[in-house]
Amino acid sequence: MKLKVSEQLEKADPKTQHSIKLQRALELDGSPVAVAISSEPPHGLGPLRHKATACMMVQIARRGGIFYSSKEGILCGGRANLGIGESPIRDLDDFLVRKEKLFRSKAAARKLLDLAKERAPEQGQYLAFSPLETASFTPDVVLFVGVPAQISRIIFLNAFETGEIDAVHGEPLCSGAIAMPITTGKVGVSFLDVACRLFGRYRPEEMVIGVPYQRLLHIVDNIGRSSAGTARQDFLLRMVGIFLRRRVPDNANMKTGGTL
Repeated sequence: MKLKVSEQLEKADPKTQHSIKLQRALELDGSPVAVAISSEPPHGLGPLRHKATACMMVQIARRGGIFYSSKEGILCGGRANLGIGESPIRDLDDFLVRKEKLFRSKAAARKLLDLAKERAPEQGQYLAFSPLETASFTPDVVLFVGVPAQISRIIFLNAFETGEIDAVHGEPLCSGAIAMPITTGKVGVSFLDVACRLFGRYRPEEMVIGVPYQRLLHIVDNIGRSSAGTARQDFLLRMVGIFLRRRVPDNANMKTGGTL
């Protein structure tokens, strides 16, 4: 006798259950990405065959890739930002000014690099990546790639019990969405810098949020209780909202400039 979908879900590994619930509730494009830092190569995982940036690795895992990378496999400053090694790029501050043209001066670039170094977890020299539903390891942090509406819902699911918008922002992605959640215990948001978007093929409307794994368990529990998840708001409030929104111009038909 075949099990119903709900019964199959109940018998699944907790990480699989969490991933499926989150994907359904938030209507995610791709999987939540489990990430862990370790001092030894993760058991049962193979290395990524090609060198890549950390932001590329997130996208590969989002689409089903399961792998690990040593510090030598990361070809960007993410090595230093994640505390697993020194950047392979010499004079990175000069590179950010002259090549990437991301900062006006080396002093400005150095300020960001020094801040990222302070946030680096320094837990080991290996990074493990996997879709959350197939992760064979316990993640340190789980990453979500989504549009602002989805990221906002995750932030409010996290705040459901406490009322605290307990989130931090940091750039680049490897610092803001991986390192900072590990070192601070808070959810971390990254808007993705220009190079990250180019290498990782992120869409213009996408951003990333990293959630410490222990916080993720609370977020999953809150899905059915919060309107940021699947709980429905009061019917009268919804009707009032539908009525009031008619006073706002339809963005699809709006033109830039001019007056209403």
